Amino acid sequence: MEINKELNNEIWEYCRANNITNIDDFTLKLLKQGFTSEKFGSTPMVKTIEKEVEKIVEVEVEKIVEKIIEVPVNMVDTELSDKYTELIKSYESLQSEVEKLKVENVRITKELGVETQKNKKDIYGEG
Repeated sequence: MEINKELNNEIWEYCRANNITNIDDFTLKLLKQGFTSEKFGSTPMVKTIEKEVEKIVEVEVEKIVEKIIEVPVNMVDTELSDKYTELIKSYESLQSEVEKLKVENVRITKELGVETQKNKKDIYGEG
C-alpha cells in the first residue's frame, strides 16, 4: 500500500521531531489506531464535575454535673448524736475486720489448693 507523499512527509517529520527511530512500526500503529477508531467509533469525552458539599453535623452532648450541697443540721439530742457517732465507728471497725478476713480467706484457699495438689491420689492410693 502506498501512502500519499504529503502525509508520508508529515509522518517522517513527526518521527524526527519526537526521536522515533522505527518509522514503519509507528506508521503501522497509527493505521491500527485509525481503523479501531473507525470500527468502534471515537471515544466519547468524559466530563468530570467536582462539587464541594458542606455537611453540618449537630451532636447532642449530655453533661452531668454533681453538686455537693451541705445542709446544716441542728442536733438537739446529744445522746442520739453520740450513739450515731458510735455506730459509725463500729461500722468502720467491722469493715476493717471484713477486709482482714478476706485476705485470710485468700491465703487459706491457696494453701488448701497446694495441699490438695500434694495429696492427689486415687482411690487405690496411687498418685
